[in-house]
Amino acid sequence: MRKSLLFLLILRGFSYSMAQSPAESNHWLIQFKPIEKQAVLPLLQVCKSISQGNIKAIDIEFGLFEFVATTAELHASVLQFALAGYSAKVQVRHELSRRSSIPNDSLFSEQKFFSVIQMPRCWDYGRGGIDRNGDTLVVAIVDDGMDTSHPDIMENRWVNRAEIPWNGKDDDGNGYTDDYWGWNGGDSSALVFNSESLLYGHGTGVSGVIGARGNNKIGITGVNWDIKLMPLLCYSTNGSSGEVGVIRCMLYAFRQKKLWNKSKGVRGANIVALNMSVGIDKTFPNETPIWCSLFDSLGSVGIVTAGAVTNSNIDIEVQGDIPGLCTSNALIVVANANIDKQRVGSGYGNISVDIAAPAEPVYTLMPYALNRSLPYHFESGTSFAAPQVTGTIAWIHSVACKSYLSLIQSNPDSAIQLLRNWILSSAEKNASFTKKTVSEGVLQSYGTWQKMNSWCSSVEPNYAVETIASPVGPLIFPNPCRGNAFTIGYPIGIVVDWAIYDGRGRLIVQGESPTNKQIHLPFPLPSGVFILKTQGIGQGLQQVLMVVSG
Repeated sequence: MRKSLLFLLILRGFSYSMAQSPAESNHWLIQFKPIEKQAVLPLLQVCKSISQGNIKAIDIEFGLFEFVATTAELHASVLQFALAGYSAKVQVRHELSRRSSIPNDSLFSEQKFFSVIQMPRCWDYGRGGIDRNGDTLVVAIVDDGMDTSHPDIMENRWVNRAEIPWNGKDDDGNGYTDDYWGWNGGDSSALVFNSESLLYGHGTGVSGVIGARGNNKIGITGVNWDIKLMPLLCYSTNGSSGEVGVIRCMLYAFRQKKLWNKSKGVRGANIVALNMSVGIDKTFPNETPIWCSLFDSLGSVGIVTAGAVTNSNIDIEVQGDIPGLCTSNALIVVANANIDKQRVGSGYGNISVDIAAPAEPVYTLMPYALNRSLPYHFESGTSFAAPQVTGTIAWIHSVACKSYLSLIQSNPDSAIQLLRNWILSSAEKNASFTKKTVSEGVLQSYGTWQKMNSWCSSVEPNYAVETIASPVGPLIFPNPCRGNAFTIGYPIGIVVDWAIYDGRGRLIVQGESPTNKQIHLPFPLPSGVFILKTQGIGQGLQQVLMVVSG
């Protein structure tokens, strides 16, 4: 059925003069009945006459086409009217939204801060826990302990597998007895959750922000769904709350990571980040030189610390703050913001305070014994802003390319400087932080990923292939194949080197070709079984059996 020229002219004028609705678009999907495939040519003419558009086949057997109007957006009724004689179905082309990145934790909707730092977009690339080398990642938390019995954190507890718990012996010979779940620097014991921990619950709440178990259908999720959490209790039960406990905790983390590095992952713990939501108000580095120097020590073994600045609304460069004024590159000092990314009262300083994160308020864990039916509550303050940065540091390690992981082993200072730049330069600037912090903005975890991704792509050609993070190898199709044509299938279109060998291992032919596009050999292969080897997919040489039938 053809439309008259007069009809097309009227239709074109109608399409331009109609009031446009919010649902309009210039990208359309059109499906007509398979029995009317002969209508393809007039269909093309109708669509082009409406808006000088272009049309391409999506699936001819299904009768599916995509139409792109190039001169104006169209209203659905225009296309439906124009194509009424073709029994066509017409719809706007929609953009997909990812759903796998939103965890199924029942209280996730209460965690508003995640959307502010754009963490759900990050989870499309990984959920934290293991890096590209297959090494388990650990976050150390210097605080008042962690409730290791909390059901939303039990699976993410760090466990010292080389230690037999509570036998009174240092089974792994690391200098600490029964350090099965971490260490109590305040009392020099293995007890990482005590009456102080239960009373305040501070460390448990901090731990929840960093690594409450994600996607387990209960409670909340952490920045990292699967990270291992190492509690380091820094307060003493004898009433002392001095920095001796903090120093002991920092030394424990340093020694565990140093041991891990030295043993190439056989002993110790792969601690990549340390959270410090404790400090001393109105104090300067010359008063705490031992504490401040330990941040460099941690950095020397590849541990980056996020430290909470004081909650007092003061210029710390004038009035003092520890750890806020410690000058280590391996320390990122974090201030507070609200859900609207505006500054709220906490310490500031455009030389010493690096970045802010939204912690007004944060929904997180509370000790399980305090409310077994609902062990969650709201917290606020810099103590819960810093763990968002700590969690991001750990998450970046889980998705960073192997070049970065190698750099942090061989030259941790350079690697940490890179990481600092990724985090601070991607902060979303806000006028309320002007001259108040180094970055003058709020943490953007996804922006940090973008910076990391750009660097990794520039130094590592196969980084994009690694991003699939799966054992997917190349496929040959058709297989069996005939004659001299075949395709190397792979989820990403890249150029690979390939070679075909016979059953005796003799080279038959080789070349360089893009994946997912047909390869034509200079001559047909005889019937038989061959080996196709590819270089450039994943790590090392990949090989696939290739069958040629006559």
